[in-house]
Amino acid sequence: MMVTEPLRGVARHLSSRLEGYLALVFGLLGLMLMLLIASHWFLVLEPTLRAEAESRATVLAQSQIQGLERLLDEDRDPEQLRRDLLAALGSILLFKDGSTQEHFIQRISLMFDYDIFRVRRGSLDLDLGSTVCERCFVARIPLYHPEDRVLVGVATCYSSPRFLHDLTGNLGTTLVWVVGFILLSTGYAWFQTQRFLRRLRESENNLRAVFEAAPFPMLLQAEDASRPHRANVAAKRYLELRETPDGALDSAAWRDLASVALPSRDGETREVRFDGLEQDRKHWALVSSTPMNFSGIPSRLIGLADISELKAIQDELRAASFTDPLTGLYNRRYLYQRLAHEIDLANRYKHPLAVILFDLDLFKRINDTFGHGVGDDVLVCVSGTLKSCIREVDVAGRHGGEEFLVILPHADLTEATEVAERIRASVAQISWSVEGLAATISGGVAQHCGESLDAFLDVADRRLYMAKDSGRNRILAAPVGIVPDRTVAPATATRIAAR
Repeated sequence: MMVTEPLRGVARHLSSRLEGYLALVFGLLGLMLMLLIASHWFLVLEPTLRAEAESRATVLAQSQIQGLERLLDEDRDPEQLRRDLLAALGSILLFKDGSTQEHFIQRISLMFDYDIFRVRRGSLDLDLGSTVCERCFVARIPLYHPEDRVLVGVATCYSSPRFLHDLTGNLGTTLVWVVGFILLSTGYAWFQTQRFLRRLRESENNLRAVFEAAPFPMLLQAEDASRPHRANVAAKRYLELRETPDGALDSAAWRDLASVALPSRDGETREVRFDGLEQDRKHWALVSSTPMNFSGIPSRLIGLADISELKAIQDELRAASFTDPLTGLYNRRYLYQRLAHEIDLANRYKHPLAVILFDLDLFKRINDTFGHGVGDDVLVCVSGTLKSCIREVDVAGRHGGEEFLVILPHADLTEATEVAERIRASVAQISWSVEGLAATISGGVAQHCGESLDAFLDVADRRLYMAKDSGRNRILAAPVGIVPDRTVAPATATRIAAR
């Protein structure tokens, strides 16, 4: 900033001196200069100004229409949604040029894909504004559902040709008169040039105001640059951007965001995870990129929408679907999915796999004697003890009620039995604050021998019942390949009572 400010002062001083000599230069050059200006106008200036005006009209339309996508995120009645869309489009059509009081956007039409957006066909199609708009700039802007970013419709904006008129003024007419009135036209051309520059600055200021007022982060980056050269207030705050000595914008968050390959195609969006902000967490952003020409420079307009909270909610919901709410261990659904996966790996790579199925002894008596609140506390405490006794690669979960399952990848029957004994001993040594309360577990251990998931768990379940039948507070594991016959246990009613 200390270097660029003196340079800007010198540029302003030279600009004022050149403007003072502009009339003299026009007079000396005479007809040659007029012909040169006329040629430059028709071959270079007019196409460039039209492209510039069209790009500004497109940026303005995009900045206005993107606010409509937020309305599509809410689950509301189609009639209410139509009224909200009418109100939003009406406010856009009322947006005027402060100096000319002319509407920036004179007509807007909305069309939706009703095969994707599930409302009555044609109920949300709108067409507001002037029916006649000669030489208007037409911008077709895709509408994406803000939740899953599916293309649901198209908004067509007819922007006022005032953008082009503001840039060109009456230069075309002036150049025609130059042919017959060289001296008079020279002075008039100089005057119109000043007017053109003034109007160009006003148009740039209007565009900058719209760009800065956008509530979501927006950046402008040249295609051959690694850093953005312009960003609105929301983007500077969100990415903590700071200006570098060469006039570009940079931050640790921007470098991390750019390193994950931002989208480059028109209309492309991408969910990006990045770091670099002061907050101690990863951030998620939905990034869109629109190629465009800005002031004749191939650039891209980058829009950001923070979806970190949405991702956090998705992670919480995903965790809740696999977690037992009382103990914090995995639930039965996840245990069966994980065990099926581990069986597949064991069959494929021939490594050992074992499970431990254990049950709290006489848990019904604990509930009947001390209450279900104490029973829940026992389950929670036993779960914590269980997690402290297993390896990091092992998976423990609540199989149902007071029954727990432990999956031990790469463990044979002997190793699994040692783990089960460690768990049993640790539970038996727990000191309870409730007088008279004691809890023990009985368990069955099984090693996978090529059988199915149900048969594998049935082996552990049989040994669990045998452990209970033989006195409880013990672990039973038979040698590999020997599956105890369930008939050796007492009658079913007796086994159930023993639990």
